[in-house]
Amino acid sequence: MSDRSHHLVAVSCGLCGADDPQPLGWLEDIRYGTLPHPVQLVACRVCGFRYLTPQPQPGSEALFYPAGYDPYRRTGWTATARRLLLRREVRVLWPYLAPPRHVLEIGCATGELLFIIRAAGNPFVSGIEPDPDAARIALRHGLDVRIGTLETLALPSTAYDTVLLQHVLEHLPEPGRALARVAELLRPGGTLVLWLPNGDSWAARCFGSAWMGYDPPRHRSVFTPATLLRACAQVGLEIIDEHHEWHGLEWAWGLRLLARAKGWRRIEHTLARLHFAAILATTPIALAAALARRSGRIRILARKRVPGS
Repeated sequence: MSDRSHHLVAVSCGLCGADDPQPLGWLEDIRYGTLPHPVQLVACRVCGFRYLTPQPQPGSEALFYPAGYDPYRRTGWTATARRLLLRREVRVLWPYLAPPRHVLEIGCATGELLFIIRAAGNPFVSGIEPDPDAARIALRHGLDVRIGTLETLALPSTAYDTVLLQHVLEHLPEPGRALARVAELLRPGGTLVLWLPNGDSWAARCFGSAWMGYDPPRHRSVFTPATLLRACAQVGLEIIDEHHEWHGLEWAWGLRLLARAKGWRRIEHTLARLHFAAILATTPIALAAALARRSGRIRILARKRVPGS
């Protein structure tokens, strides 16, 4: 564990590049325990963007993603529930996903979303994924997935009608540069679909450092609708829709992580055993947060501006 300290480095703002952080608090890796010490959550005094410092240095990310990391290893009812939710998302977003649109998913993990889009009727799907094991699962399903990142792969500019980032942007060391690269990949009028945590949420305020949206150090940054609006505008993307999720997942996880942080092991084990029931029980709270536009999990649609429009 102590060796990981050498892989954490201080960083400046990932949006504007300024090195003028305002401390907000300290965060620990409550979920997986990969951090040798707490890291600081700060807000850039120039642009307001919230991020972690120190962060894992590039190339050391695998040290902080354990073998059981959820997006790669879902099984049982959690996998079934996720597939149902993704199918619903595909139905809602079908105007942006239907053929002949070319769809690219960045950070596609095992290709679950791409597989559902292809099964719904669009064969023009592809993805990139930095984790070789996850990518190989996608390849076994016959998906067009390349191993690498936005920085390491030569992807054609203006070649895609829709680009998807499903809880990926918060993992990237330089989200501003990533958004600029996505804008280059999109055709004029093309659509970016982002799923990500919302730092300006009731759950973030209620659970504090135990909010699942922080998840340090895998989540390097925390967006709010305001900082996301500015970041997209800087690269020629216009936000056209902001959807707030209404199910109780983040509240059920918040209770579990809070119990773990407090050392309430018996309560934590009970909440883990009743996780699905806790999701259902807290869904009315999540629904109220969504109606107030304060959900901790949001979906953003942003359109690339057409020159001259």
